[in-house]
Amino acid sequence: MTAGGPADIRIAAGPVCLLPVDAFTGRVPALRVTVVVERRLADGRWAADGDVPVVTTPSGVILLPSLASPRPITPGSAVQRVRVRLVSPYLLAAGHPDGVAFDAPSSTVPPVTRMRLYPLPNYPFPPGIRLLRGRVRRGGVPGAATAGGSVSGRPRTDSDHVARGADWVEYAATAPDGFFRLPLRKVGSKPLLPGPVAPDPEWFTITARAAPGQVGGPEVSVQLTAEDVRGSEQLIEIP
Repeated sequence: MTAGGPADIRIAAGPVCLLPVDAFTGRVPALRVTVVVERRLADGRWAADGDVPVVTTPSGVILLPSLASPRPITPGSAVQRVRVRLVSPYLLAAGHPDGVAFDAPSSTVPPVTRMRLYPLPNYPFPPGIRLLRGRVRRGGVPGAATAGGSVSGRPRTDSDHVARGADWVEYAATAPDGFFRLPLRKVGSKPLLPGPVAPDPEWFTITARAAPGQVGGPEVSVQLTAEDVRGSEQLIEIP
């Protein structure tokens, strides 16, 4: 992967198959997701290509039968660079924020590429879902929001805390201003030794990661209680 560019997955003439999965529901997204196909120009810029057919199967697989274009936009080149992006106001492919890229044509036919889509702040969570609200920014650069990053939450696990059940993890994506809303549907861990507070507080480990290719540390984790989650907006800085 190159900094700031799409994920270089493989080369293909087609078909290209993408399977988007809503990380909150674990199913194919019911919310609107738009497929954008672009070709790289000679000067390195990307231009939309509306000639590539896109088919969504009943099972939710996004199928591009062929990446060939009847009107090539890169003169003099037999092989063109193509990228496919999934765009939605509610979901973000945090692992591939700039899309997945292919060389076309090629004789290689790729398998289905699974793409997990993380909820953005506009995601319509059902009523009653516990949500951690916060912002992610890069440390050392005042006000530098971490856009297109990811935030995960799980029970705190260390020598002083014990899980109350099976391990779990939830995900969210950050908006252009670094804002996120992270669902925490399940119970957090509890202190190994009872404290003076009753009942024992719930503890969570919240981990923020910058988008692939962004400057800054890869991730940072903070420990929060359920009361922290219910309180004011949290600010997480990635070094």
